[in-house]
Amino acid sequence: MTLVIGLVSGVISGALGVGGGVVMVPAMVLLLGVQQAVAQGTSLFVILPTALSGAQSHHRRHNLDIQPTIWIGLIGAITAAAGAYAAVHIDNRLLRRIFAVYLLLVGTRTIYQGVRSSS
Repeated sequence: MTLVIGLVSGVISGALGVGGGVVMVPAMVLLLGVQQAVAQGTSLFVILPTALSGAQSHHRRHNLDIQPTIWIGLIGAITAAAGAYAAVHIDNRLLRRIFAVYLLLVGTRTIYQGVRSSS
């Protein structure tokens, strides 16, 4: 099952440009019974090679803007430590709810923009 999760998250993150955690975290929690904080930590660690591979493919096709990438990556790396600290200290059920609301908001916005741009 872990190989399937890796395969699906890799394909989706590479094709859609989303973080693999959007697939990995819910899959690990729901299919493998992993605690939310453990799933998030695992996702952050395993996303490194996935993200590098996907970014390299996009860079070869000139689909990468280096300037904002550097700044966003730098700030994201610094603030990720604070987020990880918070995640470890938040109750598992609350953390799952926060993650679910995040996915719901992102999904709703994506659907809204897709419908709006096609009309």
